[in-house]
Amino acid sequence: MIEAATSHSHGAILAAPVRDTMKRATSDGNIDHTVCREALWHALTPQMFHREQLLSALTTALEKSLAVTDEASAIELAGGAPKLVAGHADNIKVTQPEDLALAAFFLSQRAENE
Repeated sequence: MIEAATSHSHGAILAAPVRDTMKRATSDGNIDHTVCREALWHALTPQMFHREQLLSALTTALEKSLAVTDEASAIELAGGAPKLVAGHADNIKVTQPEDLALAAFFLSQRAENE
């Protein structure tokens, strides 16, 4: 990850290829169409960028009221294309209470395997 982020001009993020079938919805909650998943990735953490480049991208996005969902999206809005580095699907973000049980499970599995 560090090597990819420091050698790529737009930084890098850990990501995992999408495994699920992806659907695009209509505004009223119906399926509009199935999205090809071959080029889709789940963004993971960490995400690494050159400090000045990231600060500039975030500042510009804020000034223009652009929606930024993660650091990579700020770099993208500034015209960058960060490198995707294959990570593991068990590298989850704990953002919802139910994520804690899944994190505990993954950690217990690692402890058993070590």
